[in-house]
Amino acid sequence: MTDRAKIITIYVVVAILSAGVLGASFWLRNMRKERFTPDFDNVGGDTAEDYGSLEKDLTLLNQKGEHVKLSELKGKVWVVNNFFASCPNCQVTASDDLKELYDEFGSNPDFHLVSITINPEVDDLQSYADAMGAKEQNWWFLRGEVSEVYEYLEKEMGFLKVTKNEPPASELFSHDRALLVFDGWKCVKKRDLQFARTQGEVVHKAYFKDVRGSILKSLAARNLKSP
Repeated sequence: MTDRAKIITIYVVVAILSAGVLGASFWLRNMRKERFTPDFDNVGGDTAEDYGSLEKDLTLLNQKGEHVKLSELKGKVWVVNNFFASCPNCQVTASDDLKELYDEFGSNPDFHLVSITINPEVDDLQSYADAMGAKEQNWWFLRGEVSEVYEYLEKEMGFLKVTKNEPPASELFSHDRALLVFDGWKCVKKRDLQFARTQGEVVHKAYFKDVRGSILKSLAARNLKSP
């Protein structure tokens, strides 16, 4: 091989290796972006298998203005979401999905619903609870100090970060619209029924069935453990 051919070969090899490195770099960057950039329209479409467990407690005020601790629910199966009262999507979730779960399981002393406002200075929780027919004994509408609540929702419960939008955004907040199902202190299911609605009624029914099935499974397990 002549010197000229050797030089050309070296340049070709270097070019191929550089293209490979650049390609891998772009792929990793895109993967990282997909993983860490919240997609508020599609959150809930894919969910992890390991949902984790709570480690810290949180004290909040319910719709009656009473202090309650989430640790009071360690002996129950409970569903939690975060919302703001002026959000039409949150209203649909409350009046349809959560209300249906409440009507079915609300009489079970081992079941509880929790709705945490992300707009505590504005939301009238008692009026919202009254509209849902919710009793403070088994459906809490909760408020707390904003930064503490936001941090707990994101870092402890695993919801996406709450972001306050600026005009001309159509919604006041971008937030994780999923429902979490907890069996005691362990999260056993995460499903976004609002996202499911955008995919059609078949998908919504499948997501709701998944949430309901998790509740039934956890309640049944508790009954089996009872003396």
